[in-house]
Amino acid sequence: MKMHYSITLLIAAAACLSQAQFTTGMRPVPADLKPGFDSIKTQDGKNFLTFLSEKCEGRGTGQPGFQKAMDYMAAHFKEFGLKPIMPDGSYFQLVDFWRTGPDLGASKLSSPRYTATTKEIGISRNGTLDASGDVVFVYAKGDLESLTDEVKDAVKDKIVIAKNDSSFKNLENYLMGADAKTVISIVNKLPEPSWNGSRNEPTLSSTLARLAVTDKTLHKLLGKEDLDKMKAVMSSPIPAGNVVVAPLAEQLTAASNSVVEKIKVGNVVAKLEGSDPTLRDEFVGVGAHLDHLGKRGDVVYPGADDDGSGTTALLQIAKAMSINPIKPKRTVIFMSFYGEEMGLLGSRTFSDNPPIDLTKMIAELQMDMVGRNSVGPQNGDPKRVDKEEENRDTIRLVGSKRISTALDKIIQDQNESIGYRFKYDAEDVYTRSDHYNFARKGIPIAFFFTGFHPDYHKPTDTIEKINFDKIANTAKLVYLTIFKLGDHEGMLPHDVDQNGGGQ
Repeated sequence: MKMHYSITLLIAAAACLSQAQFTTGMRPVPADLKPGFDSIKTQDGKNFLTFLSEKCEGRGTGQPGFQKAMDYMAAHFKEFGLKPIMPDGSYFQLVDFWRTGPDLGASKLSSPRYTATTKEIGISRNGTLDASGDVVFVYAKGDLESLTDEVKDAVKDKIVIAKNDSSFKNLENYLMGADAKTVISIVNKLPEPSWNGSRNEPTLSSTLARLAVTDKTLHKLLGKEDLDKMKAVMSSPIPAGNVVVAPLAEQLTAASNSVVEKIKVGNVVAKLEGSDPTLRDEFVGVGAHLDHLGKRGDVVYPGADDDGSGTTALLQIAKAMSINPIKPKRTVIFMSFYGEEMGLLGSRTFSDNPPIDLTKMIAELQMDMVGRNSVGPQNGDPKRVDKEEENRDTIRLVGSKRISTALDKIIQDQNESIGYRFKYDAEDVYTRSDHYNFARKGIPIAFFFTGFHPDYHKPTDTIEKINFDKIANTAKLVYLTIFKLGDHEGMLPHDVDQNGGGQ
């Protein structure tokens, strides 16, 4: 028992160290900025990110989860007293978008004994399907390298039923490659409809759709003879890597179709009015991208760090600035972008169709992936391998010395109250987040980025791996920088060619 207790203490201590604050002994924050600064707390961050990473199904642009996230951002901007900047008085800068998904009303699966309702049919792969005829049950054990010619002949032009277990993914692909009419998977829970988005109107895919049913529905479709045969196959000893094909007596008819829907998606944007009657017509921009990879089939990509962390920091800053009695002289523009993962679409929309005068934007500050300690190869470079324990107090600054070196100096100065160790080794990602579309317009930018990790663009980018102190410290640094830029005398000097030297 004592050994277990000691290990528990060590684990707890290590967890505390990985999440540790590093502001002790730093320069005090100016008294007039302290109310907002002190309001940036990890618990708010946890609340914001829990919703964004766990309730919005990966926030894929064009998917229902992204619309949910858009509404969440707009509701919080309104709650914090930020004002809309769009001509229609809304928080949304919308564009036309197309999404492709299943036509649920067209799904059909029937046998002579039963016709499944649309609620009993899942679409495991979007596409078109119109098949009827003989049915076989296919069961496999272990990893498959291929199908034998005998198995290929047995499934060709047949409707295949297969259990969705650990062997199913490879098996399904092999079966479709062997010219099965379709594969119907047996699942514990029907998959949710999957939607894919595009800025350009797509053509419907000719991919064969694949269906899914539960055991309960299958028992209605098939007779006792077929069900007993399937049960016998699944209970028999089958060597690993082998496949059994059992012809069934029942015949099935299966159909499905896809539809293209035109929808609206966009950026969520708002402003905090500047306090100076003259300078309030100039702007400080701060942004993060709201989207991630969304839901692909049954797999959700939560995007807790990418970029749920930056979006969380954006909300924390918005709340802090609304709380603080003193406001910056310049107006602050808060931007939550769509479509970053599809090619910086949202920031391109904003910068090419700005609802404000971009020539009066002193700088744009971007937060993208600010919630982890970097670990492993950075941007795939084997010569730049980070160790997590060496990066608890680091953040990468990208582009802050391009266009205007004064911006980097301002950030360095404000960091005296935070204590980050800055790294300037990530210029290879200069064009890969939304700040770049402001740099294209000649606006000084700074991209705050804590680095890559093995969960980048994977379903494992989840909230329990997030360092909420790091998000809060990034939010605090950007909060102070916004005030400094908001009160800066004159625009920043453009003293560096953004495509030339510097960082």
